[in-house]
Order: sequence, then C-alpha cells, then structure tokens
Amino acid sequence: MSLYQKYRPKDFDSLVWQEFVKISLKNALEQNRLAWAYLFYGSRGTWKTTTARILAKWMNCLDLKKDGNPCLECANCMAFEREELLDIIEIDAASNTWIENIRDLIEKAQFQPNQSKYKVYIIDEVHGLSKWAFNALLKTLEEPPVHVKFILATTEIHKVPETIISRTQRYDFKRITEKDIIDRLKFIAHSENIVAEEPALSLIARLSRWWLRDAIAFFEQYSIGWNLKLDYLKDNLQLVWDEFLKELVTNLVNKSRKEAIANIDFLKTKWIDVKVFLEELTFYLHNLLLNWENPDKVKEYMELYDLFLEIYARLKFVPNTFMLLEFSFIKYLTWIKGPIKDEYVPEIKKEVRWAIAQEKTKEVESTAKIPEIETVQAISEAKIKDEPVAAIEPIEEEIPVREVKKVSENAKRFEIDTLIDSIRKDKWKWFVAMSLKSSKLSFKDWELSIYVNNKFNFDKIAAPDTRAYIGEKMQELFSLDANVSVMLDGWGNTSDIMADVMDVF
Repeated sequence: MSLYQKYRPKDFDSLVWQEFVKISLKNALEQNRLAWAYLFYGSRGTWKTTTARILAKWMNCLDLKKDGNPCLECANCMAFEREELLDIIEIDAASNTWIENIRDLIEKAQFQPNQSKYKVYIIDEVHGLSKWAFNALLKTLEEPPVHVKFILATTEIHKVPETIISRTQRYDFKRITEKDIIDRLKFIAHSENIVAEEPALSLIARLSRWWLRDAIAFFEQYSIGWNLKLDYLKDNLQLVWDEFLKELVTNLVNKSRKEAIANIDFLKTKWIDVKVFLEELTFYLHNLLLNWENPDKVKEYMELYDLFLEIYARLKFVPNTFMLLEFSFIKYLTWIKGPIKDEYVPEIKKEVRWAIAQEKTKEVESTAKIPEIETVQAISEAKIKDEPVAAIEPIEEEIPVREVKKVSENAKRFEIDTLIDSIRKDKWKWFVAMSLKSSKLSFKDWELSIYVNNKFNFDKIAAPDTRAYIGEKMQELFSLDANVSVMLDGWGNTSDIMADVMDVF
C-alpha cells in the first residue's frame, strides 16, 4: 500500500485542512439534517473525494462514535474499506459522460439499498457530464428517492449548470498551504521512521504545486534508505542550487553577457527540466521581491518575471524547450538596450543590417531634401517682399542615395519573396501567402509590420494563430524572433489584387 493510501483521512478528525467544511458537516450530521445532494468544489488535491467518502461512510455506519465520527469497525465500515459495500457507488463522470450512463444510474437508484440505510452516489469530476446527462440528472436531484443521496465533486464549478448547483448544498474547499503540507509530511516521516531534511520538505511542497497527493508521492519516491535529503532531489530532478539561481538572476539583471552565457552553458550539462527550472527561478525571484532585496533593481526584477512567464507560456508550442530558454535569454541580453558586439554575437543577421540600411536611407533622403526646402522658402519670402530671387548654388556633395536604396531594396525583396514562397508551399496556409503578396511589409526594430488594404485580408492575417505562424516562419527561415503586427491601411489600388493572386499561384 502506498503512503498516500495508508495516510488518507478515514474520519472527520483526521481531515485537518478543511476546518469549515468539517465543522459544518459534523454539525448538520449531529442534528440529523442531511441534504439530499452535496456539491464539493475545490482545486486538485484538496480532499474533495476523501471527504465524500467519509460522509458516505458516516451515513451508513452502524455504530457511530459519540464525537460524530464513523466507527471504522462495524460491518459496513469494514466492507467499505475493502471496497465491497454495494450501497456506496463511485462514478467518474469523465468516463461516464453520456446520457445513457445517467439513465442507467437513475434506474438503479430506484431500488432499495442492499445492506445499508442509504444508497450513496459519489460522482467525481461532475463537470465532465454532457448537457443532456445534466438534464437527465436534474429531475432526480430535485426529487430523489428517500433512500438515495448524491455527492458531487468538481474542480471546474463554472462548467456545472446553475440548475444543478441550486439543487445541491455547496461546500468550497480551500487550497492546502505549504505549511500544512510540510506538517503532514513531517507526521508521515515520524510515523515511518524516516529522517527528512526541512529544506527537502519545503522543496517537495513547491514542486507538488501545493497538492498534497503529489507531495506524498514525491516524499515516498525520494525517501531512500529511510532518509530524505535535499541532495537526492537536486541530483535526480536535475535542479540547481540557490547560489546558481542568484548568480544567473544577477547576471541577467546586470546584462553581464559573458557570465550569463557561461551560466547557460552550465545548464546544458545538467539536462534540466526547463519547466521545473523556470518554476524555481520564478519562486526565487518572488522571494527577492518579498524580502525587498536591492530596491533599486525592482524594475529589472519585474522585467525578468515577465520574461519567465513568456517563456513558460510558450513551452508547449516548441519541440526543444531548452533552445527556447537559451534564445530568450540571449535576446534579453542583446535587446537594443546596448550595442551588439561581435564578441557576443558572432554574426549579425541580415535583417538587422537591412533595418540599419533603411534608417540610413531615411536620413540621406531627409538631408537631400534640405536645399529644395530652403529654395522654396527663399522664393516665398522674395515674392512677399517683391524682390528678385538670388540664385542659390546647389550643394555639390554627392549623396549615395541610389546605392543605399539598392542595398535596402535587395534585402527587402529577398526577405519577402523567401517568406512568401515558403508559406505558399504549405497547402493549408495558401491564403496567408496570397494576403502577404497583396500587402506592404516593413521590418524595423525586430518587428514585422504588415499593412493590408482591405478588411478581408486584415481579418485573416490578424488572427493570433496566423500571426504566430508567420512569426514561426521568420524564426525558421531567418533565425529571427520577431514580433508580427497587422494594420489596416487603404493604400494602393485594390484592382490589382487579382493580378497578385495569379502571381502567387
């Protein structure tokens, strides 16, 4: 028997984390005010199903204790512990979601209990029932047979119809705190003669996300030789020390590129779980902010927090999670807030050179137009004063506008054509290629701006999944992690769209 099953609460006294629920239920039971249906709501691992079992056991116990707990020794209690009591039926709504399953339940509920006072139905994850199954259950919940009781449990109360909630007695289960989990693990360790280190118990509580069932499973798995040590967890879960987390966060905040890249190289040798590593980083950063260490760095800490959340949200969309972590850190370290040096970035991307050339082109064009503006201004002033206009000598300095434009145009044409040709080969995304072909594209400051000239194309390209697809293509083709923005702009002549479409195909 696993430790979780061995130390699962068997009566109300051992249910130490849900005081309000425990007191309310015991008070109702002592006054013999049983409801016909109960609804238990709470997050995962808050003992909803366990409480339902204790309540069902209490209803059918043959010899209740004076304190209101089931005796655990009568025939019904013993049969329930052996899972042989036919009058307490547990149903998983996730696998019995159809109306036929509920109709079968309702039909069997009409029969009298076999050996107990009540026939109790525990429906776990009740939100998994279909709409028609809820409708079939509704009438029975409203007017159940006197010998039938229902106990419903759910983690997603918003999926349960209001008509069901209004016909039940609802109890909300609070989340178990880290201190409660550590105390429970200490109790189990003392009972099993296991020597457990306090930091190891705290780490298990965090890794389990404050779900007691997972915490006990971690505790049992890593209790080796009647000992639970922090080193076991660090080595087997490929975690890093707090000193390393402190060093990494400091290097990221100070933009120490060489040191931070050295930290990333060290992580490669650890084969870490990126998800767990980000959770540890976030927890460490959380403690820094709470302890108010380095108040001058609060802004940088919040930027890092946003970065960690962004990486965490994108983990399930990439095949190589560590590469995402590595690229995101490098992007944060080199993000235009300082000059990009060759010692940190060995090869400057073509897109960066194109963006710099475009900026130079704008500066050259604005410089070239200065004499013309001065000439117009001089003529205007001369007309007002009715005086002859003095000839203004043109500036003889050669400005390589054509050369810069040529470089800029070549870079832009290569980028756009390559992007469109790649998207066109995807038969499920041909409309994206068509829309891009008939739109204007601009790349500046790591952002690809798409200007479309009609509402139809805007609705297609502006969709989040389409923008994400274009961003992935930019990463795939040009190794560029760019933001994609779409704007509706009424430029150009829409009569040329069909020609553009034919050019795509």
